[in-house]
Amino acid sequence: MGISAPPARSQAPGLPAGEPVHVPLYRTIADALIRDIRKSRYHEGARLPASRELARALEVNRATVHQALQVLKREGWVETNRGGGTRVARRSVAAPVVAPSPAWDRISSSLLSRIMVEPQPPETAPRGALDLSRLAPDEREFPSAAFAADLAEVARDGSLLAYGSPFGYRPLRETLAARLARRGIPAEADGILIVNGAQQGLDLITRALVDPGDAVAVESPSYAGALSLFRAHRARLLGVPLDAEGPEPAALARVLGERPKFLYTIPDFQNPTGLLASAGRRAELAATSAAAGVLVVEDAFDADLVVEGELPRPIAALAPGHVVHLGTLSKALFPGVRVGWISGPKEFVHRLAALKRVGELTSPPVLQAALNLFLARGEFDRHLAKTRARLRTRLALAHRVIRERFPLGTRCERPLGGWCLWIELPDGVPGRALAAAAREKGVLVSAGADFHADQADVPALRVTVARGSGADLERALETVGACARTLAKHAARRRRPCPGREDEEASLIQI
Repeated sequence: MGISAPPARSQAPGLPAGEPVHVPLYRTIADALIRDIRKSRYHEGARLPASRELARALEVNRATVHQALQVLKREGWVETNRGGGTRVARRSVAAPVVAPSPAWDRISSSLLSRIMVEPQPPETAPRGALDLSRLAPDEREFPSAAFAADLAEVARDGSLLAYGSPFGYRPLRETLAARLARRGIPAEADGILIVNGAQQGLDLITRALVDPGDAVAVESPSYAGALSLFRAHRARLLGVPLDAEGPEPAALARVLGERPKFLYTIPDFQNPTGLLASAGRRAELAATSAAAGVLVVEDAFDADLVVEGELPRPIAALAPGHVVHLGTLSKALFPGVRVGWISGPKEFVHRLAALKRVGELTSPPVLQAALNLFLARGEFDRHLAKTRARLRTRLALAHRVIRERFPLGTRCERPLGGWCLWIELPDGVPGRALAAAAREKGVLVSAGADFHADQADVPALRVTVARGSGADLERALETVGACARTLAKHAARRRRPCPGREDEEASLIQI
């Protein structure tokens, strides 16, 4: 019958050891039945064995069983009906779950099933870890007080606490249009859609354009979050390799010949490589895509974070009718505010607004109004100047440590902005193995495989310089470099066994 009554004397919580408390036998039997109900041995509405049968199985007096059943009834676990015996209560107030959970694998959509097999980023870093994997600014650097004052000011306007337009707060769209115009993009407020970060914008674009099996052209490597999104929508990914100036022209022409739904590109401090596409390559990409009739989705998530020189004109400024431009303040300001935007051909932007309305009705007007005030008062630009100065120092420090502490054959270009550096490792040093080894030493980095459409392991890493102190960054990169040297030595032994000839210091490089 599955019920075994424990001894009637047990240790009560909170009493000193050696001072047992007496638990009545009927209470012990009641608790055993409750455990059986919780474990779904008896489901809602199921009939319990008769009291005579329970008494015989437990070798106790029937009156004791009757007392136990009265406890269950009083606590809401069971109910009795004339002639119907004792049954597990259908709406038990004592236990919210008295039946098996739904079979999630059976009822889940194919979309959810595909998303669940993608690598899920951890919510937080392990305690004490040095995190070079997160592409997010350090919250200790946030201008929180200034933004809080702006938010408190706009929150006094009750209309901003009501529903707003799915397009977003119009004054913010006007401010963004003016900022885009300064970069040469012919934007207007009616052609801008506010979204909850660039990721939601990319999801809207993908949902609007991609059916299962459709081709999408992507740079190789590319942003891992975009690749996961495209795979979730069952897109067929066409990779375009990068050279020193941007997407390689011959490969781009070949891929565009397959007529993908769109080309996803990150010309400003590309994630993960940090590459800044040249002006000439941007012009060539715009012309080639327009001639092929392929839409370009330009992700400018890091465009504000230039630390040396001037940014070339955006692709949206070169072929505005053929380009959808994505922007965000997440990487230069507050990721948690979740404000990004889509700028592009007005007809398409209005279609995206209709799609957005179905999913969330509107974005929070009060947050957008506070952000608009933050921009209009120049607070964002003052914060940006401080961020750029810090970033310039970080990039120089990271590049120096990689140059000095990583093994012979490592390649790493110093970016002109953005938060990330791409480290190409010597042959035989797999990125996943190095990321795992660094994690064992308390440092988090991103394996290069995360940024390739086929997720194949490659000898590469992405590191970010967004978080922690300069000393933390230096210590973390020295740790990763030591792990890389160890793996490089092992790889050298496998290729050419020469015991005794490995010299760790001789394996250091200059980049």
